[in-house]
Amino acid sequence: MPRTFTDDRTLLLDVFRDVVARACGEDAFALHERTVELARAARGGDDSAVGTLADLVGGLDVGRAEVLVRTLTRWFQLINLAEDNDRIRRLRDREARQAPEPRRGSLRDAIERLRAEGVGDGRLERLLGQAEVRLVLTAHPTEARRRTTIEKLARVFRVLRDLDERPGVSTDDDARRRLAPTIQELWASDELRAVSPTVLDEVRANLVWFVTTLAAEVPEVYRDLEEAVGPEVAVPSLLSFGSWIGGDRDGNPNVTPDVTLEALDLMREQCLRFVELRVELLAGRVSISERVSGPAHGLDRLLAEGEEHFPALAQRLAELNPEEPYRRAFTFLRERVRATRRGEPGGYAEPAELLADLRQADASLREGSGALTAAGDLHDVLRQVEVFGFHFARLDIREHAGRHRAALDEILSRLQVRDGYADTGDDERLDLLSELIADRRPLIPEDISGFSEDTRTVVQTFRAVRDALAGRHRGALRSYVVSGTEGPADLLEVLLLMKEAGLSKPGGEDAVLRIVPLFEAAETLRDAAATMDACLRRDVYRTALRAVGDEQEVMIGYSDSNKDAGYVASGWSTYQAQIRVADVLRSHGASWLFFHGRGGSLGRGGGPSNTAILALPAGTVEGRLKVTEQGEVLAAKYMVAEVAHRELELTTSATLVAAVQQPPGDGDERAARHERVMARMADRSEEVYRDLVHGDPDFVAFFTAVTPIDEISRLRLGSRPAKRRADGGIEALRAIPWVFSWTQSRIVLPAWYGLGTALEEARAEAGLDVLRTMEREWPFFAGLISNAEMALAKADLAIARRYVDLWDDEAPRERIWGRIVEEFERTERELLLVADEDRLLDRVPVLQASIDRRNPFVDPLSFLQVELLRRLKRNGDAAEDDALGRVSLLTINGIAGGLRNTG
Repeated sequence: MPRTFTDDRTLLLDVFRDVVARACGEDAFALHERTVELARAARGGDDSAVGTLADLVGGLDVGRAEVLVRTLTRWFQLINLAEDNDRIRRLRDREARQAPEPRRGSLRDAIERLRAEGVGDGRLERLLGQAEVRLVLTAHPTEARRRTTIEKLARVFRVLRDLDERPGVSTDDDARRRLAPTIQELWASDELRAVSPTVLDEVRANLVWFVTTLAAEVPEVYRDLEEAVGPEVAVPSLLSFGSWIGGDRDGNPNVTPDVTLEALDLMREQCLRFVELRVELLAGRVSISERVSGPAHGLDRLLAEGEEHFPALAQRLAELNPEEPYRRAFTFLRERVRATRRGEPGGYAEPAELLADLRQADASLREGSGALTAAGDLHDVLRQVEVFGFHFARLDIREHAGRHRAALDEILSRLQVRDGYADTGDDERLDLLSELIADRRPLIPEDISGFSEDTRTVVQTFRAVRDALAGRHRGALRSYVVSGTEGPADLLEVLLLMKEAGLSKPGGEDAVLRIVPLFEAAETLRDAAATMDACLRRDVYRTALRAVGDEQEVMIGYSDSNKDAGYVASGWSTYQAQIRVADVLRSHGASWLFFHGRGGSLGRGGGPSNTAILALPAGTVEGRLKVTEQGEVLAAKYMVAEVAHRELELTTSATLVAAVQQPPGDGDERAARHERVMARMADRSEEVYRDLVHGDPDFVAFFTAVTPIDEISRLRLGSRPAKRRADGGIEALRAIPWVFSWTQSRIVLPAWYGLGTALEEARAEAGLDVLRTMEREWPFFAGLISNAEMALAKADLAIARRYVDLWDDEAPRERIWGRIVEEFERTERELLLVADEDRLLDRVPVLQASIDRRNPFVDPLSFLQVELLRRLKRNGDAAEDDALGRVSLLTINGIAGGLRNTG
């Protein structure tokens, strides 16, 4: 009989109970079970259980509280694995039941949908030729778990998979034997980091995903696509990866020019080690003998170059493998990769050279009698080198526009070119920048020691990029992201700094970097199209754009616009900005690639990837998509091979399907009406949101008092600080800790506040039928509704009230809390009406059941966190404060794991 989720849960619980009992005694797990029992009773409506749970938690000393937090947290981590394993079962069961129908969201499903839209082989090949799907892995501090924890959980998961994949070989008794030591290691390991990770620590952690899962799954995704399109359609390299770790310096003083170069060195070293092993595999396996299969044609160049570069090796191979030319050729290629890694003579200058050699060997095999051999491991190695190059991912550079402006202000003043540049009007600044970019004379001297440290760092960053591209890291950097972009001068300033560093010639000729504006705040999103139009009207910028393929990369941010204007207005402004920017670029004859800065949480543009992609404005994707993968999302998507494969195929297939979506025509009154309703909703929701978050004078004090923001800032989640400016308020707080804090307190305010009022008034003005039609027919609106519904399902006002009571200032507390409760209840009521549900998530029973299953375990952690925060506020003993603070940090990890959402 097939295994079930219940089987896995029972197995894990048995082993976990034994591990905890051995370490802490039977009482420890009895306490765990008692708190869960009370929480479950409270969820069932037993009011007395609420008081009993609060009293029980309030009576725990710090030591017992820590043990309880740890049992709840570790159990979440284990139950998450059981849910992931069950997801794989459902995927495989669905695929088996639907055969010969393709699995929904698969690449075969995507290709069949394209063909149903009339896309023939020729158009399909053109679409694939222009397609690009780039996933950018970042180190945004939302992964609360340590790397050692993730590695141990991966080992546990492997045991669970073996029970499904090797029935009769792997038994429950065998699984218990294998699980026990790993779960004991997990229990005995500290969940908190002793120190904050460095940038290079984050680089190393990021590279794990490539080595453990992505390297193996990427070729499989390509095989799926090749099978789906058939042998008549060529499949080029369209899936690739990027990284911000070591390149994102916006607000992170730890990312220096030297650190960027060190990050690139580390990426290159690890990737080349991987490539070397893969090519060595070919040398060991492709043992085709000329005596058996006849002469191998087309290998002369590879063999001759190998003999020239490595004569001693050539002599040894001639003695050992005289009749095995492919084994000799691949051994030479392996040696060249090794020389590349070591910086020795005979190495490759760039991945294209290795690809040319591999393709030559591939052509030789196919021309002879080795076509099946070529379609095996060599096919996969070719795909891996195409996708990963020599660095696994391209590193993006990011800096804030204000840093560039301040640096140029100092440079121009010091060199007596222009005083007060930063305060100059927009048109005058653009004229000056255009003139300086076109000028063949250098502006910035080679010796910059006389400038301030901030200015030197800005200039040195561009020079470090130049040196990297000219040296060992050719092709490893392509995009320079300008956060805080407000107008065209912000982009021309980067072009000027590029020209001064030798990254472009005067006038923008031969520019080697894409200049990527990041439009994120509500006002900049509204002005994005005008900003791009003004840039493209400048000859120097247009010339630079042509140098990088006449493709403008534009980053759309979701975090700051949400923090600034609220969930609904943020979603609508990003949607409109893409349409308007695409129209402008189209009018200038340029192509585009939108880079979506999505977070893991619903309040920062998160949600299912394929749903989010299909909800993008029709006509703006065109098969090209770049998107960030952040924090806890990385482990959720890429720790497990089967899940990684599914996520890659969902993202790729949705991007291809979105390429043929057509925007509504000018005469489509139904679509126009829906957009008018949405625009009114966005305006109204922004008014409601801003009136509370920015308009109430006590809101910052409320936020600080009722969320664990101070503790989150101490959690050492990442290498960069929680605030862009230490002295700033909410406007300076990064979006990640902003959302993380609201999630911890179970309010999840950024993912829904303002939506209820907007829906209520839209229902009164347009009618419920119109809203239901919008939700049924418009993917953007459906995504907006479903993400908010999930956020409300994970929120809990009864638990949140306990956090609210931490603030002693009653009058403003009750005023603000009353508004939040009123809007929450309104939002829930309106969502249920639009979705035609009796209860949130009725249409997604698997997710609904998961939340129901988790709540009795999350609730005690919330009770504990509130109790610990209360003790910290009133306690005066420094030593006890340290102990209390440590346990409160553990509750943050536990709640994050239980909700499967952080920032």
